[in-house]
Amino acid sequence: MIAETAITGVGTALQVFYAILETFLMFGIGAWCCRIKIFTPEILNKMSKLMVDVFFPLMIFHSIYTRFNPEDLQQLWIAPLTGFLMMAMGAIIGWPLTALLKTRNRDKIVTFHHFCAINNYLFLPLIVLQNVWGDTFLPTLFIMNIGFTVAFWTIGVALLAGKDMGRAIKNIFGINQAVVVLALFFCFFNLKVPAVVEVTCKKLGDSSVPLMLVLIGGAIYFSAGNVFKNIRDALVMAAVRLVIIPLILILMLKLIPLPYEVYVTAFVVSLMPVSASSAMITTHYGGSTDFAGQSIIFTTTLSILTIPLLMKLL
Repeated sequence: MIAETAITGVGTALQVFYAILETFLMFGIGAWCCRIKIFTPEILNKMSKLMVDVFFPLMIFHSIYTRFNPEDLQQLWIAPLTGFLMMAMGAIIGWPLTALLKTRNRDKIVTFHHFCAINNYLFLPLIVLQNVWGDTFLPTLFIMNIGFTVAFWTIGVALLAGKDMGRAIKNIFGINQAVVVLALFFCFFNLKVPAVVEVTCKKLGDSSVPLMLVLIGGAIYFSAGNVFKNIRDALVMAAVRLVIIPLILILMLKLIPLPYEVYVTAFVVSLMPVSASSAMITTHYGGSTDFAGQSIIFTTTLSILTIPLLMKLL
């Protein structure tokens, strides 16, 4: 395993670079749309609501409905539980680390804590896994994605409410969480949806990631004046999300006797930068969109260096 990682080190770095370049190109398209006034702040707000309340739920439903097999006991609990616990541990680790921030702004603090738990758990790791190992670990990633998805829409959105328990509970019980339950219900009881419905969910769901990145680019454009403000806190966010939390998670993964495919997949996901989709989530559930955009730019850029370096620990 160590030898294989060493051989693929340069290739991994190159593929990470290409994946991040692709991300920034989509950001750039969104920024360009804002510059030529295709997007306005009002349009972005409405489109982000469309993504969060319509496209995301369709993607979640299709992903779980087509990939979750309740008859496979290992698939049933090990991979999803590992994904969920990774994000729960990120939240636990991040709680005392909020003291490292210079800002005392409530929205920025809860956004920082959110990012300690929630990182880019699908788009970038999918590209890294596919380019280093082919399709070997992709099924495991998709099944693990169930745990990540549940954690995102429970732990992730709850953290954005901070100490407001009423808001945290309200955040948890939303349409996306209901879709997770609905999809699992269909899987456990082997219920079938009409083929045309499944295809529609797939097509609209598949479009959600690139469209989301374009909209995030637009959101970053409108907050561009704040990207280089309070750089210290942005660098703290990068150090915590790209180095401190991954090293702790890697140590834990090595101590737990996980199946090899779950271990490799979880290892790669642990190295990823902050979740790009959270830039839109903060507009609905609380937090700082400016700090979210700043964190996305800093951590995604710096992960070009940190991901290949930490992959050597595999």
